[in-house]
Amino acid sequence: MLGPLREFRIGRPQIFAGLLLLAFLLQCLWVAGSRKISDLEYEYIASGHRAMPGQQFRVSSPATSSIAALNLRFTAALRNVAPPTIKSALAIPRPWLLRLPFVAFGVWLGGALWWVARRLFGNEGGYVALALYCFSPAMVMVSSNIGPEIILVWSIFGMIYTAIGVAHTVYASPRKWAPRIVLLGISIGVCLSTVLWSFTLVLLAFAFMLYLTPSRRGAVLVVLGGASAIGLCILGYFGWLAGGMGLGLRTMITPQPTLNMVANLGFALVDGYVLVALLVFALAAYGSWPRARYFGNTAPLIASFLTVLLFALVPAIHIWDPALGLSFIFVFIGGVAADLLETQARPSFAFFFVTAVLVKAIFSLVVLGRWTHQNFL
Repeated sequence: MLGPLREFRIGRPQIFAGLLLLAFLLQCLWVAGSRKISDLEYEYIASGHRAMPGQQFRVSSPATSSIAALNLRFTAALRNVAPPTIKSALAIPRPWLLRLPFVAFGVWLGGALWWVARRLFGNEGGYVALALYCFSPAMVMVSSNIGPEIILVWSIFGMIYTAIGVAHTVYASPRKWAPRIVLLGISIGVCLSTVLWSFTLVLLAFAFMLYLTPSRRGAVLVVLGGASAIGLCILGYFGWLAGGMGLGLRTMITPQPTLNMVANLGFALVDGYVLVALLVFALAAYGSWPRARYFGNTAPLIASFLTVLLFALVPAIHIWDPALGLSFIFVFIGGVAADLLETQARPSFAFFFVTAVLVKAIFSLVVLGRWTHQNFL
């Protein structure tokens, strides 16, 4: 159990990644503290308390509602034992304090993205992916707002890459399966508890597992069955904690194809033209260079577009669909960048990616500065 901790070292890569995450955290706290709580955010908080008979809410995310309400309960409990000066300050919680759990999920997702990208592509691929994430106005927005998007992105990202990791584990002794089954089950449970329609992404994770285990598909069924059982238990717990699922089950799982699905194919636009340029560049390299076409790059590319398109199928959920695919796009660009930085043209590519990240960081601050003067996403 302590083996991975003994192997962990804090070196230059970890310090640099920590500084990037600190920049992301400061942006989130700035935005979270500068904007008023919207009516929809208040509804998520209110729906986290058990509804009175006949009371209905527009929102339908038990995990989001429970986390939002839990933070308010914690603040109320702290007010009961705090000194008078702190008690008066907590009488009306500041917006940043109510949004703090969602900021934490955003930082947590950034750390997970760094860990995955670095394991797959090395330090440089990890740097590119994490820098794009930390200077993403869209990711700062969803991380500094009370809503299901950041929890959903965090759980989907974790579920997909945990499933890929579990797929490699089934070739090892069954004794090593249990911890990974639990992790996968938690990811599935949080996904389903945030938005029930995310069961479609569970099927995508299952497809990746089957692809990676051509000779161990029976074991994959056992692993997925155990993880799904854990996930359903977590779904039941969050449903009980929030006092129900909000909207009717049929509304949350009924597809309604619209023209908006086609528009969402350009979801990278929500993060600015720098990301669009980087994505087009990475796609050109991926399509024309066989070396870049391998599972580590293909999986996040598939996951990004499918995630956005699948959720665009159910407009009744009322979430910001384009933000859901960005974390996978960052990993994809980081993977292609790592491949290009190993070529003879490394200095030119290094200059290109560093310049792009710096321009994106400036763009992010400008966009967030404008957004802090608005009350709604």
